[in-house]
Amino acid sequence: MKAVNYSEGKVNLINVPKPTGEGVLVKINSCGICGTDIHMLDSNGHFPHIAGHEMTGNLTDGTLVAIEPLKYCGGCEVCKSGDYNLCSAEEADMIGLTSDGGMAEEIIVPEHALVKLNQEMDSKTSCLVEPIAVAVHGYVLTETLSSHRVAVVGGGSIGQCAVFAAKAMGCEVDLYARYEHQFEAAEMCGVKEPSGVYDRVVDCVGSADVIQKCIELLKPQGKIIGLAVAWDDIKIPGIPAVNKEASYHTSRCYGLGPNGRDIDIAAKMLFDFNELASKIITHRFPIDDAQEAFRTAADRKSGAIKVVLDINI
Repeated sequence: MKAVNYSEGKVNLINVPKPTGEGVLVKINSCGICGTDIHMLDSNGHFPHIAGHEMTGNLTDGTLVAIEPLKYCGGCEVCKSGDYNLCSAEEADMIGLTSDGGMAEEIIVPEHALVKLNQEMDSKTSCLVEPIAVAVHGYVLTETLSSHRVAVVGGGSIGQCAVFAAKAMGCEVDLYARYEHQFEAAEMCGVKEPSGVYDRVVDCVGSADVIQKCIELLKPQGKIIGLAVAWDDIKIPGIPAVNKEASYHTSRCYGLGPNGRDIDIAAKMLFDFNELASKIITHRFPIDDAQEAFRTAADRKSGAIKVVLDINI
């Protein structure tokens, strides 16, 4: 079958055997390219496995599903508490980042990874369930309420998903974005340029200058939600942070909260507010054009936000 990986700084379209072994077979229909994929590609590291963790597809009986791309032991203390995203057991990994992922015609995943979707959901946008769940988890961790004002800093795909999730929760949400097309994509959510201060500020960039901006926008005793994967040290300016008693909350993937799995909440949000997601996916490519898809995703001036590989659509 056709599949995609990236290794030593190159995107490769490869031919691999179909998957076998324990688990549930999913026929992939689409898979998104994440900012993490771009960072790993640019690192020139050796990543021989099939890429892709933002995936959706169909079971052998036709049931539409998304996939929560986590493997975990299920028996350790953190797994039992619902924080299985923090499992450190030997078998724990992230599908598509440390083991074969969804940029392929088929994949076999653990049954617990399946996310049953409303069967009327648009299969062309259902790969957004995973990145929306990233935002949901950050809001759950910080006990964000519908009454909170939320500012999102960074208009890439995770920033757009953070705007989407906050709006779906009923929050007032504004966006600080670098590029005009990023702001325009979020306008369906009624965003404006940030003004005043906010209960929650979402860092979707992870750089030193953005942390400064987050603190400027934060209410006293407000919470900064770190959704960006910071590849360098996170440096918080001391006096401005202390003067507001600001707190920075890191957030990793998704887990099980008081109202259920974050990814199931994200799936319901996407179904209920699908029209708000219509501008997040800006480009689609067939799997044969994976190299061009990655080039487009890496070039913000291309107007790209979320670039998706269509595989069995």
